[in-house]
Amino acid sequence: MSYTPQEAENLRIVTDALTQAAGDFTKFFDAIFAPDVEWTIAGHGPVARTYHGMKDLFDNAEAALFARFSEPLAITTRGVWADGDEVFARIDSRSRALDGEPYRNGYMYIMTLQDGKVVSGIEWLDLNAYYEIVGRVAV
Repeated sequence: MSYTPQEAENLRIVTDALTQAAGDFTKFFDAIFAPDVEWTIAGHGPVARTYHGMKDLFDNAEAALFARFSEPLAITTRGVWADGDEVFARIDSRSRALDGEPYRNGYMYIMTLQDGKVVSGIEWLDLNAYYEIVGRVAV
């Protein structure tokens, strides 16, 4: 696939950040998400909504998940594509919960980049896996 110079640069930014976050997915957000990102978790339930800023996202969605892991959330990138200012990423994750049980999930992200940072996007994931570990593992 042929990319414009800007698409190629956005693709490089996201791919590099995913590679560096392979052993700890939180590094991905720290590396390329703008502090005031507008991020939507698609689906239904308490965490499926639009978040305004990294603090909102982590305090109200990610913290509940990450607190239940006994090891960092590792990722495997399945594919990354660019189209204009948007970068699409298919990611699988794995960790171990505090109760010793495995956690696995899959994600599809569509991220809009400006000046090398993710300023908005949408995430699809298996929310049942999220809600199951949050409901099962006490912190």
